[in-house]
Amino acid sequence: MSPSTPRPVPPSATPRVVIVDADRRVQQSLTDLLGVGGEVDVVGRAGDVRAALLEAERSQPDVVLVDPRLPDIEAGIALIRGLGTAWPGLRIVLTGWSDTDGHAMGGTETRYVSKGGSPEEFVSAIVACCAR
Repeated sequence: MSPSTPRPVPPSATPRVVIVDADRRVQQSLTDLLGVGGEVDVVGRAGDVRAALLEAERSQPDVVLVDPRLPDIEAGIALIRGLGTAWPGLRIVLTGWSDTDGHAMGGTETRYVSKGGSPEEFVSAIVACCAR
C-alpha cells in the first residue's frame, strides 16, 4: 500500500466516498441514501478492516464513512489508525446507532452522523469534511 495525501476537493467537485460497515444491508442502504441527490459519489464499500484498506487504496476516496464497531470497537480503532497512517489527512465520518460510538473515537478531524440520520445530515457531514 503506497501512502498518499488526499487530493483537495474543489467546492464544485463531488466528494468520493467509501462506505465501511459489517452489515451489507447497511452498506446498501447508505449507498442508496447518498446517491439520491448526486452530491456524493460512492466509489466503494467494504465490510471489514482489510477490505476497507484495500478499497481505500483502490478507489482513493476523499472521505471514508465508517462504523467504528466493525465488528467490534477494536477493529474500528485499527481501521481508523490504519487509514490515518496510510493516508494522512483522509477525511473520516463515523456512523453508528449511538453518538457515543462516534464521540468515543472521534477527534477534531472526525465527524459523526447517526445511522438514523437523514440523507441531508450524511451529505452535510461529508461535504463539510471536504470543505476544510
